[in-house]
Amino acid sequence: MNNSAKRSSLFTANGYRSLIMLGIALLLGGALAVPFYYETQTLWYKVGPDKILLRAGQLAGMLTLVLLMLQIIVAQRVSFIENLFGSAHLMRWHRINGVLVACTALIHVVLVLAPEGMNNLPIGKKYLPEMIGELLFLMILITVVSSHCRSLLRLDYATWRMVHRPLGYFALVLVFIHVFFVSESFTHILPRSLLIVIFAGLALFTGVIQRTRLGRSHWK
Repeated sequence: MNNSAKRSSLFTANGYRSLIMLGIALLLGGALAVPFYYETQTLWYKVGPDKILLRAGQLAGMLTLVLLMLQIIVAQRVSFIENLFGSAHLMRWHRINGVLVACTALIHVVLVLAPEGMNNLPIGKKYLPEMIGELLFLMILITVVSSHCRSLLRLDYATWRMVHRPLGYFALVLVFIHVFFVSESFTHILPRSLLIVIFAGLALFTGVIQRTRLGRSHWK
């Protein structure tokens, strides 16, 4: 490959990386803007520190949502993305991002509950979306702890992988249900429609990748 071709290939790779990072930045910025442009009614009745804590909790929740979606995308190990960023870098980021998801989820839970009092946990049929969020938080903790303490828990790789992947997909479904029904911000047409489109696109992307991978293994 001559120097001109090398420069062209490098420019193309850098261009794709820049586009991906720009897309992530736009997704993150849009998600964090939702609690400000589409305020929930609970914020209307909060003042002072309580309002600040609740707003921060909502932002932490939106950040958790974005990080979890990115976690699922990276977990697909798409060759195009791995060639751009390097498989070793992506796997390292995947492990670090898993911890970030758990931390932001914990921050979300604490800050949202703090203004109402930790003794007033949302439990019961009336609070089903909130309880789904509690289940989601528990699943995230289990996934992260089992990933980072696999040897301590004496989990062999095959068993861990068999449990880890379904939990990740189930967590994505739960976070969609939780956000869709618990947040009044997503009763508005624009954020609700965007959430549905993004979730459907991510589900389709994951399904196509997994089906293609199964097809290739079948023909080997």
